[in-house]
Amino acid sequence: MGFDKIEREIEISSASGSMAVGFEIPSGEVIELTVPPTVYPPRRDTRLMLDGLARLTCSPGHLVEVGCGSGAISIAMALIGWKVSAFDINPIAVAATRGNAIEAGVAESIRVEESGVGEEGWKIPSDADIIIWNLPYLDPAAGEGARLGPLEEAALGDEGELGWSGILLDSLSEGESRHKTFILLFRTDPDSLSSPGDWGLKGWSSRRLAIERVGDETLEAVAFWRPGDSVEAHYLEESYSTMDDARELPAEGWQRIRAGIQQSGRGRRGSQWQSKAGDLTATWSLDQSVLNDISPGLLQVAVGACVADVLSMDLKWPNDLLIDSRKAGGILIESSSLDGRVRIGIGLNQNPSQIEGREVAGWTESVGALDDASVFGIVDAAIASILDDSAPIAIPESSELQRASWAAMSRALSRGAEATCTDLPVRIAGLKKSGALIAVGGSRLIEIDDVGELVISF
Repeated sequence: MGFDKIEREIEISSASGSMAVGFEIPSGEVIELTVPPTVYPPRRDTRLMLDGLARLTCSPGHLVEVGCGSGAISIAMALIGWKVSAFDINPIAVAATRGNAIEAGVAESIRVEESGVGEEGWKIPSDADIIIWNLPYLDPAAGEGARLGPLEEAALGDEGELGWSGILLDSLSEGESRHKTFILLFRTDPDSLSSPGDWGLKGWSSRRLAIERVGDETLEAVAFWRPGDSVEAHYLEESYSTMDDARELPAEGWQRIRAGIQQSGRGRRGSQWQSKAGDLTATWSLDQSVLNDISPGLLQVAVGACVADVLSMDLKWPNDLLIDSRKAGGILIESSSLDGRVRIGIGLNQNPSQIEGREVAGWTESVGALDDASVFGIVDAAIASILDDSAPIAIPESSELQRASWAAMSRALSRGAEATCTDLPVRIAGLKKSGALIAVGGSRLIEIDDVGELVISF
């Protein structure tokens, strides 16, 4: 930033007085903040970020805040025991955060520096546990635009073609990705350059922590982490069945195995899943405790829903993935009390083709020319988003998975579908927590838990 802009920042700061702001934190305590004219004050998005942080399940550790502004969030987190490293490109914001930390009695817990994403030499501290950023996207609030200087105006606007989220994502080294959780606040409606979906396509798992409609904008706080963290996926050049090979995986952690070629994959009811080189064949092995809160039927549908969402496919109950009504993949779940594990097998076609006279679809039609390793990373992250318990955020409750699964199935149903249950015409009306379908046939409700009873035609 040029010297003239810095002079302008100082000019605005000198011409206007600082605001005294009382900001209530989740504990109910009110922290008193001095906010200079060119520093972003705490607003509703600040509180939304704190609402998201309240869902952390880990003990206080080292938190990094990018774009600390007046220091409201850094101070709130320091007051509950976090060691905080706060960064801002605005030197006046740095001074404000330091001063407000002293007034709040947490100066020893907060280190403040003038730097941030995109600045030369800036790196995430190696021992950081949580990195947070209220991403720049907002216009100045009505009546306040004139009091913001060039530095703060720059901090409010998204950047370049990637957006600040994309710039951060592309800058992360392997070391900066491991054992860390990123919590970012996005504007998701209207669309902005920064999008949560970009992280999923790069193999990051995610969970929404908080969402709110503020005026004509939707704001979301979303957490991202690497699935399984340091547990690498196993790979075989060739496998008879990844479901069988998964029995040999370690019996702890986020375990999964992928094969370049699978000779004899399994489908529902003992059918064979035919795959070719370049297709995705993989199995996830999870602790059976996952079934304590999620029924096996709902688990299968929920996995199908999250994969369908991330690969822009449709879900046909209970386990088929479709593109334009043609099957692109399937999900199979097995559990065993002998080894205490649940295995989730997934087969996905890379390209459209014909199998035994039937037209089948491939992911190249929905997400483009990605190889099987890339698609595995995307699918792995999607499944971990709903099932990985290594992240410092609780896994979604079964009711949330039920809603998401029904939403995924409804996309295809809403485009027109005919269904019969034991030859009786029915209308699919809902999904139970057991994973069973609710249908209306004639004047009565029917619960369908056996796919053999149901025929759905699109």
